[in-house]
Amino acid sequence: MSEIRRILVHVNDSPRSHRVALLAAGLAATHGAQLQALYAVEPAQPGAYLTPEASTIAAQLTLEAEQARRQVATDLVAAAARQAGTPIPLELGRGEPLHALLREAHTSDLIVLGQHDPKQPDGHGAGLAARLLMGAGCPLLFVPYVEWGAAIGGGAATCGERVLLAWSDKRESARALRDALPLLVRARHVEVVTYAASTPLDEEPEADPLAAVVAHLQRHGVTAQATVRRSREPSIGERMRRPWTPDAPVAEALLSHAADIDADLIVMGGYGHSRAWELALGGVTRTLLQSMTVPVLMSH
Repeated sequence: MSEIRRILVHVNDSPRSHRVALLAAGLAATHGAQLQALYAVEPAQPGAYLTPEASTIAAQLTLEAEQARRQVATDLVAAAARQAGTPIPLELGRGEPLHALLREAHTSDLIVLGQHDPKQPDGHGAGLAARLLMGAGCPLLFVPYVEWGAAIGGGAATCGERVLLAWSDKRESARALRDALPLLVRARHVEVVTYAASTPLDEEPEADPLAAVVAHLQRHGVTAQATVRRSREPSIGERMRRPWTPDAPVAEALLSHAADIDADLIVMGGYGHSRAWELALGGVTRTLLQSMTVPVLMSH
């Protein structure tokens, strides 16, 4: 089992960056890991203007706006560091954010970043998460933009005390399980859930599909509860919904089950193809990225 020794936290000038950096600082303290914050957003484009004078003014305004955004991000990280009681080194990246993040990701054990909120611009598009998931080579911990757990009632939100591990017998799930082991061994409650296809009445259901997973976790000192859910065929009405994907009911059931057991972390494999990130993401992956209600750790 590899340990978490370096955590990279992606920040921007959104107020949510304070919460993302604070969660990352807590994880770094728990695991004795080095923490590095990286400010990385899409560079502003001043556009084209009819006169050189207008172009110069626009370039100056763009520069000032970018400096202001960087200062906001710096202040947010500094506030999180004060609250956490630990330094959070910040690098102010320039240029295309994906390249900056991948460069740091390749020598990190975990990336912590905020979920993309389509209603609040944060300096990068919705496709960044998918591209980073495919290319980072390490797990990504997404922090939802909605409040979760105890924070809803005004308390301190936790992450990793009650973990729901979504299992599918594929490479991505196995990778997510291994990447999450440093978190799982510290959890108070771990539940493994899988969604198996319903079998006809005249057929015997398959043997416990989670027995080997639970045994593997036990070998690493993790006691896990197993839950097997039988999925049903969607109705015609459900298939006609827009947007709809074959895996959408599974994602919705997973989020619902996470709420039922008061989970504060979902662990799952991130499915997709690196040459067509946005179009080829699996239905569960895409739905979770859009609709997560608790932090989600994904590995590809």
